[in-house]
Amino acid sequence: MSFTMSRFSWKEVERHQLDRDKALAGWDEVNLGYLTFEEAKAEADRCLQCGTPYCQEGCPNHNPIRDFIGLIQEGRLIDAALLDWEANPLASCTGRVCAWERQCEGYCVVINHGDPIRIGTLERFMGDYALQHLDEIDLSSFKGEATGQRVAVVGAGPAGLAAAWFLARKGYDVTIFESWYLYGGVMAYGIPEYVLPQRIIDLEVEKLLRLGVKVRTGVRVGKDVTIKELMERDGFDAVFIATGANQPATPGVPGEDLPGVWTAKDFLMRATEELLSREYGLPVKEPVHVGDRVLIVGAGDTAMDAARTSLRLGAKDVIVAYRRTEEMAPSRPIEIEHVKHEGGRFMYLVNPTRFIADESGKLCAVELIRMELGEPDRSGRPRVQPVPGSEFQIPVDTAILAVGYKPERDLADSTEGLEVANWGGIIVDRYGQTSLPGVFAAGDCVTGAKTVVHAIYAARKACEGLHNYLMAKRLEREGAARHEALLLSAAAAS
Repeated sequence: MSFTMSRFSWKEVERHQLDRDKALAGWDEVNLGYLTFEEAKAEADRCLQCGTPYCQEGCPNHNPIRDFIGLIQEGRLIDAALLDWEANPLASCTGRVCAWERQCEGYCVVINHGDPIRIGTLERFMGDYALQHLDEIDLSSFKGEATGQRVAVVGAGPAGLAAAWFLARKGYDVTIFESWYLYGGVMAYGIPEYVLPQRIIDLEVEKLLRLGVKVRTGVRVGKDVTIKELMERDGFDAVFIATGANQPATPGVPGEDLPGVWTAKDFLMRATEELLSREYGLPVKEPVHVGDRVLIVGAGDTAMDAARTSLRLGAKDVIVAYRRTEEMAPSRPIEIEHVKHEGGRFMYLVNPTRFIADESGKLCAVELIRMELGEPDRSGRPRVQPVPGSEFQIPVDTAILAVGYKPERDLADSTEGLEVANWGGIIVDRYGQTSLPGVFAAGDCVTGAKTVVHAIYAARKACEGLHNYLMAKRLEREGAARHEALLLSAAAAS
């Protein structure tokens, strides 16, 4: 079955979200999801329970969508969540941030007769219900028999949290090492509270803690402790690297290092730290001031988050500038509509050529050049090229660069023998193992920046490779022990 973009209905979205004034007045979650079971069941009942669930083909993690919707139809919300957790331990997160219209919902056959089943909203509803009733859930069935082997997971982002879940289920003693103060990685620091509240991530982590997973925050592997020390000094049998892709890319435009020019990563992290500082005791360097006029460069989901955050910080005029057209924007259509609805505006077919400082050396304007579409490139997308002599300037107080991410090199540079690609990604084999024995990796640190659900799938597959590796080592040790025992027995008999 071919992919179809699911229909986008702003009226449907608007019916399930805070109104604009309430949304901009604070940081409360804007999308409310289904508010009652009756509402969720009515949507679940639209599912045809297809013999071949194409929606699962469209899901990068192949979640058991048809079957968990069937359980929702029966009113068995916890059972539905438990089934989903078999493959997806972060259901309440993916139920908020997945690109359903390009993935599961885009493959739903109901789209041929109207709107697709709102799979993401159903996953969120059942996931939230299960998290709210954790005390009633016996997670012992998810925990495997103890193997006596220990695994260190580096990074508490989506790949790291997923890896800890799958490894704990196989009976390993798992410790997560996270350099930041909050759990969640990009979900915590890169996705704002009004999209994915930290309390949801905390509850997802609570599941891990109840499986016996330990989490150490504020520890930077590669600086505070090396991978070699984890294995040789601290006794970990394997290491799973899930450090993500947190190094922001920049367009290389003159003046991008001026005061007032931020990368989206730094901007969103600072805003998050300031917002949650009291509740979580986060260190805050200084409050974020954006002024009245903000320009966002880029048109992905991160750019939309930066635009909406700027509006909540008091900006009066927020412009998203993108070198292609709206139809070519990598952001989800719903995110673009949220920006428009909350008061942001868009400027397409433009690209920055320089950032301009005032007499004090601070950003005061940006020079843009108009772009035009040319012949298709190898990917089939039209090339974009500048229109000579079309430069113009607009005054701005803040510019935010949201043009992509790449893996950080700190861990690789401090780990002898760990092979990385020229662009920074960790090189792994088909089982997820790096160039170092017993060291595995998955997620954005391997593939480059992708989505939360892609990270979960990558972690799940690499955990199978890690499990097979440790099982082989265990059998090898047990075989050696039996051989030694036989030799001792034979010696004693003689």
